[in-house]
Amino acid sequence: MQIEQLVAEIKKSGAKKVMVQLPMGLRTRTAEMAGALEKENISAIFSLNPCYGACDTADEEAKQAGCELLIHVGHSKFYRNFDTAVPVIYFPWTSEIAFGSIDFSPMKEKRIGLLTTIQHLSALSGVKEMLEKEGKEAVIGGQVLGCWFANADKIADRVDAFLYVGSGRFHPLGIGNRKIYALDIETMKVEEVDTMHLEKRRYANIYNAKDAKTFAILVTTKKGQNNLLGAAETVRERLEQAGKRAFVVVMNEINDAALTGIKADAFINTACPRIVEDSFSKPIINVEDVEKIFEC
Repeated sequence: MQIEQLVAEIKKSGAKKVMVQLPMGLRTRTAEMAGALEKENISAIFSLNPCYGACDTADEEAKQAGCELLIHVGHSKFYRNFDTAVPVIYFPWTSEIAFGSIDFSPMKEKRIGLLTTIQHLSALSGVKEMLEKEGKEAVIGGQVLGCWFANADKIADRVDAFLYVGSGRFHPLGIGNRKIYALDIETMKVEEVDTMHLEKRRYANIYNAKDAKTFAILVTTKKGQNNLLGAAETVRERLEQAGKRAFVVVMNEINDAALTGIKADAFINTACPRIVEDSFSKPIINVEDVEKIFEC
């Protein structure tokens, strides 16, 4: 059914050659989507490069391939506007969850805020009903991203804890303000999410960066994450005023392997704030923590 809806969206645009950008979990549907589009005389090219969210669009690749339109599947439009090389249709691919019996006993708190990704929004009302049957109060916050938690912040004063409904820990690890639990939709188990190790790593990186003499300031070419060279230059000037040496590096994929050979004592990340959670061989801090290295 969703493939039919996707085809209908593309037909409405009038485009005859499109690029379809798929997340990892939907790559098994590539041939099926291609066949459905071919029946409508729409030529499709599929982008299977790693995709980190709505901030990471393959619009430049679409333009290079002569496509009129990019179909970004699996995410809603990013919360921040940015220009794209070709028009983009965001097609959230929803996923229905068949809930069985769930043990909510790990959550001792009474008022629970419910959060998830765009794919599972429709499941929150069902989880709310189950929690209320357990004698808890449930408040639906809605969608969160790995770098955007406004829907958690807006209900923080009404809840004692958050429950993230989904798989993995990428999204719930970024939620702050309250204790966090996750309902894993694959195992149907509720577990507390430990965020303390992230805070410890953050402050360890800040402390270890304080004595760095040379900094590499990292800028990504991913449009939704791009803080623009102007921001990086501002940071460079601040560091140089403090007697440090700094230079700007522009790249697409920011990871430790890609930075091999860069002669810097520490890195400053201006892209996705979650990048610093990965393993790096040198201290790496987010741009908003730059001032803290002078306070240590």
